[in-house]
Amino acid sequence: MSTAGLVPPGQYPPFATVTEDDHGAGIIIAAAMGIAFTSSVLVVRVFIRKYVNVGWQLDDTTLAIATSIKILCWIQSSLILAACADGLGKSLKLIPLQLQGRVQQLYYASNLLYLCAIDLSRISIVLFLRRLTAPSTYVRRYTEVLFVLISVSTSVFLLAAALQCGLSHPWVIVDQKCAGWYIKWEIQAIVASIIELAIFAAPVWLVWQLQKNLKVKLEIVIWFGSRLLVIIFTTTRLRTFDQAGFATDPLLQEATYICLTQAELSYSIVAATIPAARTLVTDLITYYNSGGMDSAASTHGSRGNTYQMRTLNSKSSGRRESEHGYLGNAQNQRDNGDADSQELIIRKEAAFQIGREEAY
Repeated sequence: MSTAGLVPPGQYPPFATVTEDDHGAGIIIAAAMGIAFTSSVLVVRVFIRKYVNVGWQLDDTTLAIATSIKILCWIQSSLILAACADGLGKSLKLIPLQLQGRVQQLYYASNLLYLCAIDLSRISIVLFLRRLTAPSTYVRRYTEVLFVLISVSTSVFLLAAALQCGLSHPWVIVDQKCAGWYIKWEIQAIVASIIELAIFAAPVWLVWQLQKNLKVKLEIVIWFGSRLLVIIFTTTRLRTFDQAGFATDPLLQEATYICLTQAELSYSIVAATIPAARTLVTDLITYYNSGGMDSAASTHGSRGNTYQMRTLNSKSSGRRESEHGYLGNAQNQRDNGDADSQELIIRKEAAFQIGREEAY
């Protein structure tokens, strides 16, 4: 039965259908949702920076690059998606020979961009944690070590992925004996999962030293812990990899693997933005300095018990404000929900006794 016979009158046929020899529809859905989510995340990140009025920081730059690479990856992958009727997600017997090379080249490029984007999202969250810590502390040094480790691992796995099946035509995977292809990605996934756990240890270490109640600490840990779902995506992606199918018909049999790869990347970029909410930054104050970068609320007037004292800032302290960025703003403001904090509050108790003396 033809597809046209299944379409009701006045309706268009579906853009793609799932059959035994065509799984491209899932790739189309993953691509569309990935572009939508990552584009929205970039807009939200810019809005957060504008709201707190702290300027564009290094972690925002890396996340913007990661999002841009993700969009660029999907621009290139869209060439594959536009040719889904002839290429990616279909069985090799349905793909013209002249299109097979093009599909493999685009898939090869998307894998390299995947590594760059997902590791840049990790670097973004590490730099965000670094900005929340005081200079010359162990936590800050720990984040700097994480930054170096992520950078080194990215370079190593980029080189390994670039030389996946051969030096002359490394993108060719059809009818190739790439015995180490899956092993390379398996090692990359293990290292990436360990790095995710190491990143999660940083906020746990940070909140352990804070004089906050348990509820606030748990909230901070939970929000940063949302990144751990990336490990679940990674594990699920590897479990769907069909080694036998990769050797016989990789463009069809690995369609689910490709979809989960894009889902993992999209969520990683989203999870790098979740902890950037202003309430979390306020709760993560670990030291005090002059800071003077005001939020939109302080710029247009005081809010609650928040007061501006700009005239008391010297030129030297003004320079220091720009260096410490996000944290300086939070340190000069008091949240309405943080009334239980006893930091830098001087209390004086005085007792008065009122009596009456009788005259003689």
